[in-house]
Amino acid sequence: MGLIMRMAIIDSTTAKVINVIVAEQGTPVGPSEYLVALEPDERCEIGQDFDPIGNPRFSGSPYRPPQSWTAYQFLLRFTAEERAAFRAAASTDPNVADFQQLAQAAQEVLSDDPMTIAGMAYLVSVGLLTSARRDEILGG
Repeated sequence: MGLIMRMAIIDSTTAKVINVIVAEQGTPVGPSEYLVALEPDERCEIGQDFDPIGNPRFSGSPYRPPQSWTAYQFLLRFTAEERAAFRAAASTDPNVADFQQLAQAAQEVLSDDPMTIAGMAYLVSVGLLTSARRDEILGG
């Protein structure tokens, strides 16, 4: 039996981490995958990019599964000030009003739904949210 260690499974086509496991070198993986042994102080997450000569070797944003909220839960992710600003903007901007109405009527708001993404992008484009705040709200 070989040395058991933390390993990243890398997709050879995209050079992205597709899993992190504890196994021994030579553990079989799929035909378009390969294993990379992690150093004791090295960390990586699913979805990150792998660069064998980079320092650090793993970079980029990890994969975050889509989030799901009720309309009420979604609207509570915004601050009271942000909600007030949306209500004020909705009185003069039909796109803000439309997104606000759709979000309120939704049975479920999904972070990866095209309507959610477009609505949040619009809120950023008109200055009602920053990109960082949008990412925080949609991030889980």
